[in-house]
Amino acid sequence: MRPKARARAGEHDASTDLIAAINAYNAELTATAQILADEAMCKSIANAVDTDADLISAALSQEDQLLQDREFAFTLSGQQRPAATSAQDVSQKSFLSTTTDEDMLKKLRALNISPSPAAHRSYSEQTHVDQPESSSWAQSRRHPPAPKPAPKPAIRKPAAASRPCVACTDNHPDNHLAKSPSCGHEYCLGCLRSLFTSSLTDETLFPPKCCGQPLPIDACRRFLTQAIVGQYQAKKIEFETPNRTYCHRRPCSAFVPPQFVRGGIAHCAQAGCRAQTCAVCKGEAHSGSDCPQDPATQEMLRLAAAENWQRCYACARFVELDTGCNHITCRCSAQFCYVCGERWKTCPCDQWDERHLLNRANVVVDRHAGARPMPQAQRAGLVEREMANLVENHECQHRSWRSRGGSHQCEECYHTLPNFIYECRQCQILACRRCRFNRL
Repeated sequence: MRPKARARAGEHDASTDLIAAINAYNAELTATAQILADEAMCKSIANAVDTDADLISAALSQEDQLLQDREFAFTLSGQQRPAATSAQDVSQKSFLSTTTDEDMLKKLRALNISPSPAAHRSYSEQTHVDQPESSSWAQSRRHPPAPKPAPKPAIRKPAAASRPCVACTDNHPDNHLAKSPSCGHEYCLGCLRSLFTSSLTDETLFPPKCCGQPLPIDACRRFLTQAIVGQYQAKKIEFETPNRTYCHRRPCSAFVPPQFVRGGIAHCAQAGCRAQTCAVCKGEAHSGSDCPQDPATQEMLRLAAAENWQRCYACARFVELDTGCNHITCRCSAQFCYVCGERWKTCPCDQWDERHLLNRANVVVDRHAGARPMPQAQRAGLVEREMANLVENHECQHRSWRSRGGSHQCEECYHTLPNFIYECRQCQILACRRCRFNRL
């Protein structure tokens, strides 16, 4: 609907507002009708898939058996199987590649079991929004309708199944849970998005994983926003780049992809920056072929040598070993020897230092003893036994855990938990829930 004439300059035409309101209301009615139609279609598809799933599965099984019998017959007869026509080839591939996904069927059932209130309305009630209201219908609504017989009690369908999220431990409908393909743990939508979002700024969580195995982005894509997926893909390039270069300008500090590094000079791709950074010393780009040594870097190297720190070969971070074996796993996931800094298991160095091993054994024994006094001989025996256990499990996979009540500090992220913490049964490391499932 459009106005027939324009109002004169300086005057406000009230009819224009009315027409705009009517057009907006009409657009809203059209959108609502489309939503109802889409919802009905989705539920119809879900119901059809649920109803025909067994028939489809039986047909696929029968077709597969016929194909196997045919192949077996050709094998026994020694005859060469004739080449399939294009139509047969397509049909065979489609039957063989189609499988019934039980998880998807459960999700479709959940969609069909929990309909919105609009699904309970009759067909006439759902479709009358497709056309304007008639005068007779409007007149009939002004008077109370005649009493109708009481409707028959509706048969209530069972509630959609729900299971706990491994992160928040709350129950969620199974169609709102994403399952880790490696360990079977399930994450709700909120916790999965939180894990992926946190991994963008915390490299110890990247790539997002559960029980040590990465969560495939393709399996989680439908639970994530497009923005999170895009940021994940960008961070994947950054975190998988060895010897990364970042813009030397501190207000920027953006990662410079390898494609923007030419002739040892990294060109910042951020709009409004475009600074040039030396890919060798990571400082401001300089003229000449030789890269001058950065005084601050040299001072840091001298301090690291004095304190017996080691530097990661992949990301150049410094680490300090206080207790445990010489097997170091850096924040960037690189594994190296603390003695020489080379990749783990590529050097002849000892796997542990006696002093660090003793320190770790004392920590574990004191934790288990608590505040109660212990005879010196008994304590020495426990320390010796714990040292042997650490040697045996120095490359622990953390497969078995127990809970310890009380306030404890996580030995991975160093956060203090007030109520309880997890303790690995093999190596005795203490870990919070996030570190147990997503870091270790």
